[in-house]
Amino acid sequence: MADIRAVIWDMGGILYPTPFELLDGLEVSKGWPPGTLPRGPFSPEGDPEYAKCSTGELTETEYWRRYQQASAARGYPVDLKGEIGWTGTERPEVMATIETLGRRFRQATLSNDSSEWLGYGWWDSWPYAHLFCHVIDVVTLGVRKPHPLTYTTTAERMGLDVAECLFVDDMAVNLDGAEAVGMPGFYFDHTRVAASCAGLLQLLGPE
Repeated sequence: MADIRAVIWDMGGILYPTPFELLDGLEVSKGWPPGTLPRGPFSPEGDPEYAKCSTGELTETEYWRRYQQASAARGYPVDLKGEIGWTGTERPEVMATIETLGRRFRQATLSNDSSEWLGYGWWDSWPYAHLFCHVIDVVTLGVRKPHPLTYTTTAERMGLDVAECLFVDDMAVNLDGAEAVGMPGFYFDHTRVAASCAGLLQLLGPE
């Protein structure tokens, strides 16, 4: 992709694992049997409700509200946003990919829900901010992906045209929003992290 000058990253599920991937430790801390909490798309049968988040039929916020309600009804009350600790959970394969791409491309983050999990203002003390030209949480924009302004504003802040930015996300609806304004997208499969990183590097070409 010779015309790409910047990579814009979603965060949850990409830079950071999904909550599903951290449930082993949460179950241990509560003394619950392994597998007590459903693993969503990581379970062999998948999760049709979570799949609706990717299509835009259901927000992730609503999904997790329902998830917690269902867990409590089964006798396993859990507050995922309050009980999961995110420090040190960054995906090493993705952080290595970001560092590699940083030698050739400008980079930014564009996240919908990071404030819900990391707390409002997380960007002020985030230890990886130095890897990015801009760290953007949509709470500071007033609109959420896939609203067109989220993509156009990010590109403008980078001083680039939308067509010069590659947007990386794990939700199809957000990629559709980017492509609708002329920003090419790359689907990151959070169930196949290593393959997604390799595919992104291959797409952007050799160093």
